[in-house]
Amino acid sequence: MTTVVEFPPLRRDRRVHGWVFSSAVSQIGDMAWYIGLAWSAAQVTTPAGVGLVMGIGALPKALILLYGGALADRFDARRTMILANLGRIVVLAAAAAVVGLWGVSLPLLLTVAVVFGAVDAIYAPASGTLPRRMVRSDDLVKLAAGSQLANRLAVFVGAPLGALLVAHGGLATVMLVDAASFAVIALALAYLVRPRLPRAASTGTSIRADLRDGFGYLRRDGRARTLVIAFFGLNLCVGPVLAVGLVQRTHSAGWGPGALGWFQACSGISAAAGAILAMRWKPGNLARAGLLALIIQAAGCVMIGVVPRTIVFLAMAMIGFTAGLASAQLSAAFQQTIEPSYLGRTSSIVNLSDEALMPVAMTAFGAFISLTSIPLACAVLGSAFAALMIWSAARVRPEATQALSR
Repeated sequence: MTTVVEFPPLRRDRRVHGWVFSSAVSQIGDMAWYIGLAWSAAQVTTPAGVGLVMGIGALPKALILLYGGALADRFDARRTMILANLGRIVVLAAAAAVVGLWGVSLPLLLTVAVVFGAVDAIYAPASGTLPRRMVRSDDLVKLAAGSQLANRLAVFVGAPLGALLVAHGGLATVMLVDAASFAVIALALAYLVRPRLPRAASTGTSIRADLRDGFGYLRRDGRARTLVIAFFGLNLCVGPVLAVGLVQRTHSAGWGPGALGWFQACSGISAAAGAILAMRWKPGNLARAGLLALIIQAAGCVMIGVVPRTIVFLAMAMIGFTAGLASAQLSAAFQQTIEPSYLGRTSSIVNLSDEALMPVAMTAFGAFISLTSIPLACAVLGSAFAALMIWSAARVRPEATQALSR
């Protein structure tokens, strides 16, 4: 007998509201922790040591991420997320106690960063399986856009909060605030955020078999493979331009750090506007619409290398707006397209481009700038990005985002 699942209107869905709100609270705590960690590291070690502290968490995350994806498809994702948050709380509480007794030290900061990286590798793939099971397929874009808006607001709140807390209360205070934010999302997951749709778990005989099957799924399913390739290109093309190219252009032009901050603010505000549009506009083919919108983003990447300062604001607005719009559309398309029992593994493969390949991409892009010039480097990477999005859009057929509710 088939059970009919009732979905309340999204605007009155307490489970969705609880998920979005608790995730934003957790993001505020994470951002505050990031600021507190960076500032505290600067007080106890050299610039090289600061770089090690801020980057070392990516290593365990990259190593464990695929394993975390397999776990997400094999076990109950909600319980995995609750346990991960409880683990973070224990680590932060213990670290705050150590700071209170013996003060801040480099080994302590490195230990917490490594543990957090490992826990993130378990938590992130599990969280990627929830949206498809909580709302109607037609509401996935609105959920993705609403989550994006809430998280961007959380970043704006969390950064100054972290600076305030570490300045007046020290790192232990930041740790306790971050622990409280993890408690909020753990409680929301335990008592409010419950998936409505069942999901078939992976059926491999082992985690290793599940991992092989995950890559095999991408070989078999061309639509899923195209989306994964497009996400890889998006992550590896835009990130280096914004993190390296924009900084180098601003520095070489003598515009000063203030201009860099305003550029980023312009992008953030525009991204919020793009997310709002995503809530109201639903094209027939979400994947294709999102991929074609990113061609505008690629043009913004090219512009960063050549246009004057006033037009860089336009380029950042183009990048931000299309990021807000396309991220919501592509996130929903991804949820609709991927077979539910492979969501965790596929999400972890996509996330791996950020964790393992992004440092390589940024280093290579910086070297390319040194060998050529900022305008040429931005033009080459932006053009490659546009070509990849055109190729991906041509391969995503209209039915690609119309997967059945399974």
